[in-house]
Amino acid sequence: MKPIEIKPDIYWVGVIDWAVRDFHGYVTPNGTTYNNYLIMDEQVTLLDTVKHDFGASAVDNIRRVVDPYRIKNIVINHIEPDHASSIATIMEYAPDATIYITERGKKGLDRHFDTSRWKFRIVKSGDTLSTGKYTLTFLETPMLHWPDSM
Repeated sequence: MKPIEIKPDIYWVGVIDWAVRDFHGYVTPNGTTYNNYLIMDEQVTLLDTVKHDFGASAVDNIRRVVDPYRIKNIVINHIEPDHASSIATIMEYAPDATIYITERGKKGLDRHFDTSRWKFRIVKSGDTLSTGKYTLTFLETPMLHWPDSM
C-alpha cells in the first residue's frame, strides 16, 4: 500500500500484513496493519517502525515520501515487535538518526540488537521533541500496553 498523507506533512508509511488472522486475541480475517508515521518537517521524524518481516516494505514506503537518509529522529513508543522489530533495517537507511525512547525501551532494544552505533535520547514524561512546526510531548505509560510504553 502506498503512503497516505493524513494531515499536511504527516504520512502513514505503514504496511499491511494480509496473513495475520489473530492479533492480540482479535480475529483479523482481512489481516492487520503495522502503523508507522512520517513527519515531514525541518527535522524529518519517523514514529515507530513495523514488524521485521516488513522492514523493506516500510523503507519503500518512506522512500515514496523522502530519502530515508534524511530522517533525523525516530520515536519508538514501545519495543513490541510490530512497533520496533525493523529498527535495524531502518537504521541501515537512516544511520544518523537519533532514537527517542524510554529507558526501559532502550534496555529492551539493547537485548535484541547491536545498538552500539546508534544514537539515543532517553525520554521521560514531559520531555519534548520539536521537529520544526510540530512539538511532540512524551508521556511514559508503563504497562498500559507494554512495560516500556509511552
